[in-house]
Amino acid sequence: MSDRVSVQIPALPASVEEFLELRDRVATSPEGGAAMMVVALLAYADEEQLGQACLACAAASTRLVDGSKGYKGRQLSNTSLQRVRMQIRERSYLPGAYVSGATPENGYQLGEAPYTIECLRNVYSGDPASGECKVFVVSSGADSPRPVTLARNQNGIWKAVEWSSLIVGVRPPSEDTRDEL
Repeated sequence: MSDRVSVQIPALPASVEEFLELRDRVATSPEGGAAMMVVALLAYADEEQLGQACLACAAASTRLVDGSKGYKGRQLSNTSLQRVRMQIRERSYLPGAYVSGATPENGYQLGEAPYTIECLRNVYSGDPASGECKVFVVSSGADSPRPVTLARNQNGIWKAVEWSSLIVGVRPPSEDTRDEL
């Protein structure tokens, strides 16, 4: 793996408009596009409707279908939405595993903003000049970084084409075994 690239997220968006503004600043690199998919998953874990809109804005258009569970009449396929729903409903802490400082030991608590998402590339990542690239998102809850495949759109924004590894399990949060009595 190559050197880490740190992507700074100044604050989590509270609306799809804030998400789009952040995405347009951050997702000008493959690492930024991967970080925005993590931010969309964090939004989903916090509020499903906002998260669905953010996921639609973070995913490549080839991954979208017509529908009302997204943004401007476009959404992830029902199968993709169901997969996200199932994984995050049971493990709402899951997206936090990709934010620096959030660990199983602290229950994947994000801490104070700004948030950092670490990404790596390797010799098999592809050439970003081609408009496609794979990056690997570091997780405190997994033994190896998780791949995200991205494509650059006509506006120069990198969007996720394949991100399923981001929603597979991570180590569960440590149980609090303190006995304060």
